[in-house]
Order: sequence, then structure tokens, then C-alpha cells
Amino acid sequence: MAHSKADERFLETLNETICTNMEDTDLDVEKLARILNMSRITLYRKIKAISNLTPIELINITRLKKAAGLLAEGDNKIYEISYMAGFSSQSNFARNFLKQFKMTPTEYMHMKQAEKTNG
Repeated sequence: MAHSKADERFLETLNETICTNMEDTDLDVEKLARILNMSRITLYRKIKAISNLTPIELINITRLKKAAGLLAEGDNKIYEISYMAGFSSQSNFARNFLKQFKMTPTEYMHMKQAEKTNG
């Protein structure tokens, strides 16, 4: 996704920042920009130029990837995972997950558990 070493470093910093603040349900573009010491507009332009995603899409995708990993482990309940990934409600989490992965969190978890069993 990155176009240069600087872009790569920026994406790494961005990903680390999102991951560090993942459980903060109030993490939005404004807050992310403040943490990274840049304006909201600058952050938006930089992310859009590198990834073709909006900052909020990037935050959501990062959260959903984290949730998918936790679902695959199967150690937590879905409602716990939704909060661990920073979603303010389980229904919002389920809707976003379905949109991203084309299956519900429950279906994903069952699929991953079956893969482990059939391994």
C-alpha cells in the first residue's frame, strides 16, 4: 500500500496508534489527528493518498482485523470482542463485520473453529 519509506513509516505509526487506542470507542479522525500532531485535513489527505481509504474506514478496518483475530482464537464472547475492538455496540460491530467479511461474527467464529478441528 505504501509508496515510499516515509509512507511506510507513516502507515506503521498510524496502525500502532490505532491499535494502542483501539478500545477507545470515541477514537475518531479528530482524535487520531490530535494524537499524531496533525490537522484533521492533513491526516485525511495523507491517508487517502496512500491507501485510497478515508481515515474512518482505516480505523474500522483495523478494528475489524483485530476482531477477526480474536474471533479466530475463540477465547471470548462476541460482545466482549466487539468492545475489545472499540465498537460502541454489538449491533454496529456485527453490521460492520458483515459488510467487511461477508459473514456474521458468529459464522466467522464457527468457520475458524471448524478449521482448527479439521486442521
